[in-house]
Amino acid sequence: MAAPLLILLLLAGGVESDLGDALERSGIARSGLGLIAGEAGGRVLLVHEADRPLAPASNQKLLTAAAALERLGQGYRFTTTLGASAQGDLVVIGSGDPNLSGRFHDGDADRILRLLAEDLAARGVMGVDGDLVLDASRFDDEFIHPDWPKDQLDRWYCAPVAALVLNDSCWDCTVHPGAAAGAPARVTIAPSLLPPALSLDCPTIDAGDHLVHIGRDADHDIVVRGRILRGSDGVTGNVAVRDPVLFFGRAFRAALAARGIVVEGALRVGREAIVRPLVLYHSPLDRTLKVMLTQSQNLYAECCFKLLGKGSFASAADGAREALRALGVPVEGLDPRDGSGLARTNRATARALYAALQALRDLPLFVEALPSGGEGTLARRYRDLGPRLRAKTGTIAGVSALSGYVTGIRGGRYVFAILANGASVAQSRRLQDLVVAALAKAP
Repeated sequence: MAAPLLILLLLAGGVESDLGDALERSGIARSGLGLIAGEAGGRVLLVHEADRPLAPASNQKLLTAAAALERLGQGYRFTTTLGASAQGDLVVIGSGDPNLSGRFHDGDADRILRLLAEDLAARGVMGVDGDLVLDASRFDDEFIHPDWPKDQLDRWYCAPVAALVLNDSCWDCTVHPGAAAGAPARVTIAPSLLPPALSLDCPTIDAGDHLVHIGRDADHDIVVRGRILRGSDGVTGNVAVRDPVLFFGRAFRAALAARGIVVEGALRVGREAIVRPLVLYHSPLDRTLKVMLTQSQNLYAECCFKLLGKGSFASAADGAREALRALGVPVEGLDPRDGSGLARTNRATARALYAALQALRDLPLFVEALPSGGEGTLARRYRDLGPRLRAKTGTIAGVSALSGYVTGIRGGRYVFAILANGASVAQSRRLQDLVVAALAKAP
């Protein structure tokens, strides 16, 4: 047994040497770097300032996912409830489910609302004498975190968070060229049930600069500006809505009307006790985690985050720390301000990320929710490794992170966490690539 043991020790030493070389060769500044790598379930192979609190960018989602699995459980399901009140109102009670989205219906943002309307009709609801009441009280009404970038609130990654959301709290907008030069662009918008306030100033051109801006302004839900080349394939954008609860309610009322279910009363946000449940719509946590981690969809992380507390960002921060502590993750240095990592004020440590990854390393629901090489946010990276790599990226201005799992050439499993603040993207990615390569060629 001595010879095989000696070989293993030499191989392990080789991995440590390769990781040390990776750190040196990267040329990255050490002042804003936290790094730790080791064997899955085994010893640490390289560590540098792993307890330093740093901005994690979207690596925050790893901690949010870990806390959600610990607090909510693997089998957790979101439940959206439709029911009748004693006053004759139709009440919709939201649970913070981000999955009421066209992304699960071939891009058809109206489909889920039509299905809910069909379910109501199948239960004998032919009309509503009272109001359509939207109960979004599971979360507070702070839809936007105060630390999110104020000049980017119309972007999809700043989509507002509420207990009732539709289509990722976004309008989907596709701009196509007109039939001839000078003709206005053609705009397709989803959900189509609900017409937005649209401002369009985007003529078709035969030559010149092709530039299309899709956003919003104070008076319009969607603004399309610029010039679009005739013959182009079109431009697609997603515009965050202002009020996610009313966005859901107005679209749902339109879906009900399209099914012949007329709401005689008003649309209002409030709370009414349900005396007769009519429809329960469920969606699983694992679906949410896949979108949240592979596509790095911020809204999905924020819905999970708010569920960790009493529906607010502040209470969720306390709930996240409690759940992570219960999972065995060191919480010293952790200051979670949101669940996605969009807030620059978030602080995490490489050691906490590493501990969370170690704790969940044998849970397929978590591991397979991470993008593999060539998938999701890693679509252009590590294609040669494919499923041998499962990792979460993280990027905001001045921050680059990568943490996850690597399978070595002989099947060994390794865990790593890299947080870099203040370095260039090129330097950060060079370090990430060198660490991943060193682990990928390990036994």
